Amino acid sequence: MSALMTVEDVRHLRTGAHFLACTIDPTAIYVYAEMIEKAMENRVLELISIDELATDDLVVAIGMVTQGLLIADMPPVGDEFIGCIRAIEANLGRQVRAIYSLAAANINGIVPLMVGLQSSLPVIDSDPMGRVFPLISQTTLNIGHVPISPIALMGVTGERAVVEAENPQRAETLVRALVTEMGGWAATAMYPCSAGQMREHGVHGSISRMIRIGEILDAETSVGRKFQQLAEFLGATRIARARVSHVEGLSRPSDLGLPALPSSVTLVDERSGQIIRLEIQNEILLALVDGAIAAAVPDIVSLLNSEHGTVVNIDDVRVGDVIDVLKITAAAQWYSEAGLDLAEPKAFGIPIEHPRRQHA
Repeated sequence: MSALMTVEDVRHLRTGAHFLACTIDPTAIYVYAEMIEKAMENRVLELISIDELATDDLVVAIGMVTQGLLIADMPPVGDEFIGCIRAIEANLGRQVRAIYSLAAANINGIVPLMVGLQSSLPVIDSDPMGRVFPLISQTTLNIGHVPISPIALMGVTGERAVVEAENPQRAETLVRALVTEMGGWAATAMYPCSAGQMREHGVHGSISRMIRIGEILDAETSVGRKFQQLAEFLGATRIARARVSHVEGLSRPSDLGLPALPSSVTLVDERSGQIIRLEIQNEILLALVDGAIAAAVPDIVSLLNSEHGTVVNIDDVRVGDVIDVLKITAAAQWYSEAGLDLAEPKAFGIPIEHPRRQHA
C-alpha cells in the first residue's frame, strides 16, 4: 500500500541506513536527510509497493557511485538525478513511472527520497541489494539476468554520459573510470526494467525496514531492549560484546579495482577470552571468532555502542572501545550459488568461501 512519508520517517530511515552499512563516514546520509526534511515542507513524498505498479511500467535504480571523493565534500547541486532519469527516458523512448534505491543502506538508501521529491515520481519500497555492496554489478537483478544498462551518469562538474554495456562487470569498469574522470562521484540511473522484473528479482520492504530499524535505535530505551527488538525484527544475533585491542589499516591488499579502505579490527571478549577479528573493506566483510567464521559477506555485520545502543562508525573505532558486534542475514537471493559468486569473501579478494556454499 502507498503511504506519504513524514519527517520522522526520514529521520528513522537515516538511522536505519547508517546501521545497515556501519559506514566509514555517515556525513552524506545526514546531509541528505536534512535536505529531504526541508524539501518536504512544501512537497509530498509517496512510498509505494512494487505491487501497485503495472507489470510493464518502467522503473529505474537511483544511486550515487563514488570513487575517492566524499559526497559531503562537494554535494550535488540538485538536478543531477533528474538529468539521469531524462537521459534514460530519451535512450529508451519511454517514461519512467517510479524509482527505487540502488542499495538499502548508506547514502543510497536515502538519496531516492530526494529524487522522488524533485521529480514527483513515487519511490518503490524495494531495492536490488537488500543491504549495500560496493559494486553496481552486485545486485539481485544481476543474479536474475536483468540488464544493467543503459546507465546514465552526471558528475561533479555537470558532465554527462550514457553507458551501454551488456556485461555488468564491464559496465562496472566503464562507470568507475567515468566517475574518476568526472571528479570522484556521479549521480546515476541504471537497471531500467519493468515493474514485473523488479517484483520477481528485487528485495522488497527495503525502505520500510530501514525506517523500523531507526525507530528501534532512536528510541529512549535500554541497549538490551534495542537488541531484543532488532533480534525479533531482523533475526539479528550478537557475535560478541568485546573490547577493541588493535586497529590495523591496510592489513591486506585490494587489487581488484574495488573502492575500498582495507583494514582490520581485533577485539577481545573479556568474559570468554575469545578473540574477534573483523576484516573491513568499506563495509565489514568477515567476522572471525578464535579463527572460526562467525559471519561472512553477504551476511551484514554492524557495530553498536554497548552503552548507548548507537551505531559505531568503522572510522571511529578506537582501542579500548567496548562494542556489540551484530550479524544480520542478507536477502535469500544472496545465498544462492549465483549470489555467492557475486558477493562472498572471494569476490572481494579474500580467499574464503562462505560457509553456506554447497559443494557438488
